[in-house]
Amino acid sequence: MSKIKKENLKSGTVSRKQKLVEKSAYRSVVLSAVIGGILLISSIFLNGGYLSLVISENILFQTLDITIRVLVILFFFIFMTISIGNYKELTGKPLDFKFIILIFFFSLIQSFRDSLVFSFTLVGLLLIIVYLFFVQEN
Repeated sequence: MSKIKKENLKSGTVSRKQKLVEKSAYRSVVLSAVIGGILLISSIFLNGGYLSLVISENILFQTLDITIRVLVILFFFIFMTISIGNYKELTGKPLDFKFIILIFFFSLIQSFRDSLVFSFTLVGLLLIIVYLFFVQEN
């Protein structure tokens, strides 16, 4: 007799585990969407001019301010892509390129007031899309 006990897999046990995995996957979709929403709201405050992190004219602080604004937009793009991609996977459909382009333009709209933020965001988004394209191919 083997020392490792085999688990009895009944149909109820398998379906229960599958439902648990599906429930945690939906939780991941909601959590990613909530984080994306929080990042969207903070991006609107930062890039809309309602909230300013830096008041001084120091170049280091201005660079830090631009970096934070760009990173907030890039993380918004990543989390919304993850949320929509996970939802599409749960429904059995692939993530369409049109959703990625829609989130891409929505991310660029957030940065239109400042040319430096817009240019760095555009480069960052293009790098993320190229990375996702090559990862998806493998």
